[in-house]
Amino acid sequence: MSKGYIICVDDEVSVLETLAEQLASRFGHSHSIETASSAEEALSLIDEIQSGNDIVELIVSDQVMPGMKGDKFLEQVHQKLPDAIKILLTGQAGLDSAIYAINHGGLSRYVEKPWNIEELSRDIQDLLEKFRQNLENQHLIQALNRRIMELEGTNS
Repeated sequence: MSKGYIICVDDEVSVLETLAEQLASRFGHSHSIETASSAEEALSLIDEIQSGNDIVELIVSDQVMPGMKGDKFLEQVHQKLPDAIKILLTGQAGLDSAIYAINHGGLSRYVEKPWNIEELSRDIQDLLEKFRQNLENQHLIQALNRRIMELEGTNS
């Protein structure tokens, strides 16, 4: 399977660089790590990745950013990529934004800053395995449906 994409979104450059570096050291062998400093930039990046028929598997987004907040951003991502893993990373958000992101943005995890990279890595590893299993199941179902159609065509 080709490399999937992990996108990190945060308006604080130092946080973004640290997170991307930590994820690259743990998941760089299997994933391309991309960064965006705003929700709008991240949405453009997602469109660009998808236009190349590549798969965005995971998005880690800060909640408090200028312009679009993380929960609203993840809601838009969820409309484009319902199966993608979405993690809301925040130092300031209250329970309301977490609940909103869970209900409207398909949130997989809510992580407070400063994060524990060991715990976050374990969570991400588990979530990526589930994502890939789900993707494989979808491919098997599509193949099975094609075969059924072929068989039905030969029996008519």
